[in-house]
Amino acid sequence: MNYSVVIATRNRLPALTLSVPRILSQSRPPAQLIVVDSSDDHKQVSDAINQMTAGSQVQTIIMQSERGLTLQRNIGLELVKHPVVFFPDDDSIFFPDAAKEIMETYERDTNNRISAVCAAESFRGPDDFTTSQATYKKMPGDRFKKQFQKRRSILEQHFFPDPRIVLGQSFFSKFPIDKIQEQSNVMPVEFMTGFRMSFRTDVVRRYRFDALLTRYALFEDVDASYKAWQFGAVVGARNAKIFHYRSPEKRDEGQWIGVMQLLNLAYVIGMNSPQGHKSRRLLSRFCIYKTFLYLLSAKDHYRKERYRGAKTALAELPALINATPNEIGRLYQLAVERCMQNGPNNCA
Repeated sequence: MNYSVVIATRNRLPALTLSVPRILSQSRPPAQLIVVDSSDDHKQVSDAINQMTAGSQVQTIIMQSERGLTLQRNIGLELVKHPVVFFPDDDSIFFPDAAKEIMETYERDTNNRISAVCAAESFRGPDDFTTSQATYKKMPGDRFKKQFQKRRSILEQHFFPDPRIVLGQSFFSKFPIDKIQEQSNVMPVEFMTGFRMSFRTDVVRRYRFDALLTRYALFEDVDASYKAWQFGAVVGARNAKIFHYRSPEKRDEGQWIGVMQLLNLAYVIGMNSPQGHKSRRLLSRFCIYKTFLYLLSAKDHYRKERYRGAKTALAELPALINATPNEIGRLYQLAVERCMQNGPNNCA
């Protein structure tokens, strides 16, 4: 069984120079690499990818696209030729056997009860991973922050349960995977985070990535995971490891990120749950808590704008929480327009 890799990227060539060689040098390399680029200087990215893949047996396709994570991933998906497709971020650092472990999980699943597989997140890079050629470095405290965040999440889940986890766990009974779990050291996951996800190609093509989630497209990975759960189990392969060597640039404007943190979350939960579901009932409390955290960290212009965006988006939540899946797309778009039309203070 062969697999394809689709990377959506924008203005992050330094990250690509670290991630792409690791993908090409996997113990089980891909048959196809598709890079969908929306950078301001596409030629520079294209030339660099061609140089990195020179002499490789991997079929390489480099596409230029308009900006938008879901748009770019869908463009890449159309070009996929193989039964499994990986969608790493441009700053995903694969351990040498990551792809092998994931592909063996699919291959053991002879009854196709698994629709998607993600790697385990590593908090440090592979032993032979070097950033000596990189133009960006991780801050010294980044690894500590990651480890602290994991501990903090346990407390948060007790007092402010994450609706994403609650909804994801409700799918576990749909596709029990006891026998597969014993054979391949996997476990069901509520959802996959974007830097380490893969799908059976025929599954993800049934729904594609949601085009309403534009630009940085927060929670498009969560939405894709929930939809994959409708066709089979979504699992994590414990022995497959990927390190997220996060590029330091801000993902988008502060106001937009603040608005999208709340509205995208409400939209994704509403699209994938019935009215009255517990995950919906938890949304208001969880989003108020997130907004409070943004207030506490509002020390610079970007973080102040993020807080203001989240604060104004709170007013839009009730309509989305109570919406039917059929009407939530329209209500979500109207909410975004109101929040962004004339700045954060004009959200109705």
